[in-house]
Amino acid sequence: MTKTIRIGAAAIAMFAAMGMSTAAQADTASADATAEVLQPLTLLLDDGTLDFGSIVVDGADTLTLTPDNTMDCANKNVVCVGTTAVPTFSVEGTGNKDITINLPTTDVELVVQGGASGVPEQVLTLNNFTTNTQINNAPGVTLDGSGEALFSVGATLNIGATQEAGIYEGQFNVDVEYQ
Repeated sequence: MTKTIRIGAAAIAMFAAMGMSTAAQADTASADATAEVLQPLTLLLDDGTLDFGSIVVDGADTLTLTPDNTMDCANKNVVCVGTTAVPTFSVEGTGNKDITINLPTTDVELVVQGGASGVPEQVLTLNNFTTNTQINNAPGVTLDGSGEALFSVGATLNIGATQEAGIYEGQFNVDVEYQ
């Protein structure tokens, strides 16, 4: 009987060892890893300023100066005179890459310079900023093979009914990033 128990125990040990060796087998696979390093973007004001020219106010209104430097003053409560201008920006980075142009999303105030003493500060506001380039229905541009691009910016000027005469000035920021 001792022999039978020893043979049974040996058989169980042998089957257990065979099952463990099958379960202990493994396999490996490899995956590639990559990283693309892009040149930092450089954005410069290439030329100009956002200039709505001179206007004579006869009531509240809005004027839109498009990125191609077009402004329609017909049928408005203002008379437009003088020359308009839009700013042109240049951007440099890695060639053939798409970038997003981030324009102001809130009103930008233009404050009158040298207003009459005792008169409360007067402002005009800019909003609805646009650019002459679009990618996927959003402001953007594809850099050329040399990594360069140009774009212009326009906006809407909101005029109050009783704006004080003077030169109204302010600044707005534009930035760019890779898509």
